[in-house]
Amino acid sequence: MIRPRTRRRVTFSVLTLAGLLFMAEAAVSVFGRATLVRWAAPVPVTHTGAPYLPGNPYLLWEMVAGERREMDVDVRVNAMGFRGPAITIEKPPNTKRILVVGDSTVYGHGVAEADTFVARIGEHLGSGFQVINLGVPGYSSAQALNLLALRGWELQPDLLIVSTLWSDNNFDSFIDKELLSEQAAFENGWLGRGSAALQHLALYRWLDWHLRLGPKAEAVNTVGWILGQQPSGGQRRVEVNDYASNLQRFVDGARRENADVMFLAFANSVDLGAETDGAIAWPLYREVMESVALHNGAPLVQVVPHFQSSGLSWEQLFLDELHPTPKGHKIIANAVHKRLAGWVESGEFSELTEPQTATIWDDPFARGEGPPPEKPGVARVTLSGSVLGAPEGIPIQIDLIDLNPDRSQSDNPMLGSARFDHVDPFEMPAPRSGQFGVRIYLDREADGPSKGDPVHEFLDPPIQATGESLQGIVIDLSSATVRWLNTPPTSRALPANPDAND
Repeated sequence: MIRPRTRRRVTFSVLTLAGLLFMAEAAVSVFGRATLVRWAAPVPVTHTGAPYLPGNPYLLWEMVAGERREMDVDVRVNAMGFRGPAITIEKPPNTKRILVVGDSTVYGHGVAEADTFVARIGEHLGSGFQVINLGVPGYSSAQALNLLALRGWELQPDLLIVSTLWSDNNFDSFIDKELLSEQAAFENGWLGRGSAALQHLALYRWLDWHLRLGPKAEAVNTVGWILGQQPSGGQRRVEVNDYASNLQRFVDGARRENADVMFLAFANSVDLGAETDGAIAWPLYREVMESVALHNGAPLVQVVPHFQSSGLSWEQLFLDELHPTPKGHKIIANAVHKRLAGWVESGEFSELTEPQTATIWDDPFARGEGPPPEKPGVARVTLSGSVLGAPEGIPIQIDLIDLNPDRSQSDNPMLGSARFDHVDPFEMPAPRSGQFGVRIYLDREADGPSKGDPVHEFLDPPIQATGESLQGIVIDLSSATVRWLNTPPTSRALPANPDAND
């Protein structure tokens, strides 16, 4: 039997603890609101970290809402973090929604919004259809699955077009599931399941961010390619069997939502005859996509034959190694729209094959046994050097501008672009031939090149590409001068433009 005095002490302690927790809950609800918003992982309204792509523990990185200029085209990102106009979560009456997931090709790197194949498909379909672009630069299938879970499925799609390919098969210094697995393991474990009962408490969410999710968000901010560095490392971002599993998860998720699925396999410039640096490592992932489509009786659109039959060269179809020009996007849109004809009319796809047995895949590149190139590859051509006089802490964007008199890539003057937190030194891809100039943005607000950002242009006379890397360029913004540490041929000289904007 508990003595009355002891009972009073226990009651007092419990009430005191409850009072302290109540006060902490109230304080966190008011003063910790910013943390609570981050815990819920909505689209951030300000930029922190890498350009346009701040860290997110659920997605690794994500798009920032707003309007800006990228690659000399206007870009708008809506409040959900998707490129395009504002959308409502509730689907409009008598409307079919199509979601397209993928990386920068889906996003439309370097082309105007209206020229992306996603926008063109919407234009083809007309009223009664809403085609939404969920493409994010660099996104793998693992990230796209999480994006659907966070913001995609609630849009109630009728069709999901899956285009994740390039980022999955890419070799890099990180593996996606190693950065994302902590969240997945937590949610599937006993601790994650038990936490569901506590998530309505602001204090719990605040602690969960600072102890578990916050460090993860900070870690993914440093993913190398986002900061303008070239991808490096010898491991696929998504292992081939994980890729097959992720593609199947797209199908399973869509069918749970009563949506159909289509797969879309892109082409790149090498498929159309461009030179490559070494062995071709992506056909295996295309084969996996085809196999998963067959296994599920889902339609697949292969872009390569459509590009090949267009009669256009790879220079006309691509801005760079793999991003399509507006002409390329138009061909993709026409191919997808043609394949959608039966679905639009009847609500289902026709002429589908019978489901096939799933396959266990072996990746020779993962064992270091990838096939040798058919011929010795040409080393990657780069421009490297230093930019001096840039204010500390301000991101820099360096654009290479096509200055050829008869410009073959007339759809876009950009030959390349890279963003850096540090530009002493820098290195970025450069063209193998032709003439080009340099444009440098000082991105004070870290929101991309926009009106008011200082711009320095060095265009006259142009740099002459020689087929080899150009090393040792030193651009001094404070004195508007350029010099080369290694004395280059006269054709490579790049004097400063006295009219550069300060």
